[in-house]
Amino acid sequence: MYKAVIFDMDGVIFDTEKVLMKCWEQAGNEFGICIENKHLSKMRGSNINTGKVIFEGMFGKDIDFFKIRERREILKDEYILKNGIPIKEGIEDLLIYIKNQGIKIGLATSTIEKIATKYLKEANLYKYFDTIVCGDMIQNSKPSPDIYLEACKILNVKPKEALVFEDSRNGIWAGYNAGCDVVMVVDIDDMYEDTEDKIITKIDSYEQAINFLKNIKER
Repeated sequence: MYKAVIFDMDGVIFDTEKVLMKCWEQAGNEFGICIENKHLSKMRGSNINTGKVIFEGMFGKDIDFFKIRERREILKDEYILKNGIPIKEGIEDLLIYIKNQGIKIGLATSTIEKIATKYLKEANLYKYFDTIVCGDMIQNSKPSPDIYLEACKILNVKPKEALVFEDSRNGIWAGYNAGCDVVMVVDIDDMYEDTEDKIITKIDSYEQAINFLKNIKER
């Protein structure tokens, strides 16, 4: 059995990636460019600085990444203010199950600490986490392993003793590069060609995740 389970946030704990995609699309349209999922899949999971490099590689340096992202943030905040933070169905049941097994729980998100903490507290999920490592707390963004190595260090577990839940290509690579086992949470994308051999299983519900952990426990 694992000694720690570490979660990404957007697309894993919160059902925010679909919201973000619509906000990116609208912000792009307002600035005269077409931002689609094929672009976002390359950026998803990275922090703001790495995202800028990827964005400029696709659209060129003449397009102001920060202005478009700022507009995306405004649209996202408007949505959450009106509708609340969308929580992934079944995630709290999974967190409770893990806690009841005496397993440590960590968060490893490219979102900045202020926002991640705010969302977790608003959703009443903050209490389940033993540590939170955010994009503004580490040097190198996903797909580099830094964020997962730091989470393992704080949780006092070896990477091979930790299980990671991720939805993005960059996140899956980060967990794999850190030496953790990685479960892919199907969200907007259901596969990435270069990560199929980097995951130990793929789930599309947290009931499946609980059953997966139960099966491991019974071995």
